[in-house]
Amino acid sequence: MKLIIRLSLFLALLTGLGSCKEDFVSVDNPGALSPANYPNSVTDLEQLLTGLYATMDAPGLFGHDMLGKNTYLWDHTTDLSWQGTPTWIQLAQNNSQPNDSFLAETWRDLYRGVQRSNTLLTAIEAYRKKAPQDQAAIDLIKGQALFLRAWYYFYLVSLWGEGFIVNGQGGDKMGVALITETSNSLDQTQVARGTVREGWDLILKDLKGAESLLAGKTWTAATEKHKVSIWAVKGFLGKVYAFTQDWTNAKTYLGDVVTNSGKSLVSFDVFKTMFNGKNEFNSESLFELNMNVDLTARGNTEQSMGSSIGMVIAPTYVADNGGQAPSAWSNVFPHTKNIARFGFNEGHYFKAGTTSANAANVDMAYVTRSVAAKKNKTVDPRLWVGCLQPYVDSMIVSGQKKAISHYLDISELDMEAWSFRKYVNLDGTEGEVNMANGSNFLWLRLADVYLLYAETLTHTGDNAGALEYVNKVKRRAYGYPVGTASPVDYKSLSDATMATDAVLKNDPLKYERWAELFGEGHWWFDVCRWKIGDKEAAYYQRIRGGTIQFDATDYAQPIPINELTSNVKMKQNPGY
Repeated sequence: MKLIIRLSLFLALLTGLGSCKEDFVSVDNPGALSPANYPNSVTDLEQLLTGLYATMDAPGLFGHDMLGKNTYLWDHTTDLSWQGTPTWIQLAQNNSQPNDSFLAETWRDLYRGVQRSNTLLTAIEAYRKKAPQDQAAIDLIKGQALFLRAWYYFYLVSLWGEGFIVNGQGGDKMGVALITETSNSLDQTQVARGTVREGWDLILKDLKGAESLLAGKTWTAATEKHKVSIWAVKGFLGKVYAFTQDWTNAKTYLGDVVTNSGKSLVSFDVFKTMFNGKNEFNSESLFELNMNVDLTARGNTEQSMGSSIGMVIAPTYVADNGGQAPSAWSNVFPHTKNIARFGFNEGHYFKAGTTSANAANVDMAYVTRSVAAKKNKTVDPRLWVGCLQPYVDSMIVSGQKKAISHYLDISELDMEAWSFRKYVNLDGTEGEVNMANGSNFLWLRLADVYLLYAETLTHTGDNAGALEYVNKVKRRAYGYPVGTASPVDYKSLSDATMATDAVLKNDPLKYERWAELFGEGHWWFDVCRWKIGDKEAAYYQRIRGGTIQFDATDYAQPIPINELTSNVKMKQNPGY
């Protein structure tokens, strides 16, 4: 993790300046900021670029709301211990509401990212005219800005577009408002929704522009490793082509990353810690969202350099009296059916008839069986990468080792109520880092690319090649060399997996994407593009707050009510 200076407020100020006509304001102070004198150097542009990167860590995005307040809920990665917010419960029931404040915050900050991208791109071209000596540096900044704008639109189109393009259908449905220039008037903010196809086309255009400008570029300096490299661009392009079912281009770009990037899967020992602030920017990483512990501002504020996602998904541990204690807000925990999906079938940690969630009531035979299953790998080892097991695993609290407990506030004592492990602080509580966790988010990594490449190969006539890349990912998980056959290899693309449900039990490709990327915020997009939302709802059935009910319109989220009232050209998604 590295320090990134937050410039969001400064960037917002420049955005305001850039959208005002010269006769609208009168600046008598020649030293004051204005479009006429800022930006006036590559350093100025770099400052704006830093702010654009920092927007990814805004409260509505990976500063707070992402995962535990959106994608984890829709794909049932999580269930809720906290039952005091009805709209939060409804998100997990696939019953999102237009007045949901979490959705409104995510929408707001994604469009802030778009706005700030547009401001920087405008500033780049203004400065380019007066700085012929800086063209190479300017191009590198523009390439990153285009990638980042594509990143913001990727979430907007994927979450609020009416659906994914499937078998060539759906591109004409409603996407999102596509804004590529700074606004000079209120009228220019009244923008109708483009189509889904137009949204993906803009993303591809920006990424192709970034590919040209960042050709051959990698970053090795400690202060620059977070920046967008050419391999991040190509990996993202391959992902978008796969998501839009352009298998020919997906094969070209994903294959290029696989063959020529020099990237490799890390060992399992590195893998299991790289989501917890260790082994960052490793050989598997293509693009990370850079975070830093911030003791001055919580992650759910605009000023913070850390993330408070860990605050929401924080583990709970055994208190001194044997009961349960939260390590932060501890609002959500892994849905119990996810534990079984990894192949865990060792019974329950409490003895039969237990009436209180106290460590004194733990069945020690369960602990023995669990330790053996973990050691012998009779359960998918990635279960313990994504989750912490009650009364078996532990965490550090104020320098002391504490066992993980049955999750706090879960009155159902017969439920497997584990804690999340990815993106939480394992060296202390979230409170000890001011609810501003410094663990980087590995947004795009080689295992993701391998599995997308495998999927692409199934659509381009190479099932044998697809099976090999699926097996490469599985081999790493079980500690075998990635490049050679192993005892755990799948024998076919319809072989049995650890899962027993209808969706994943005989589909190694889908299972490996679910298990490998569990808790990283990708599964919801797979659910949407494969149109398996109804099948997933049938598997999970319910959350603690009620029954899961999935309708065909639930693949798209509702446009926030405040957007509908402020933009007269905006239309709501069907079903809301």
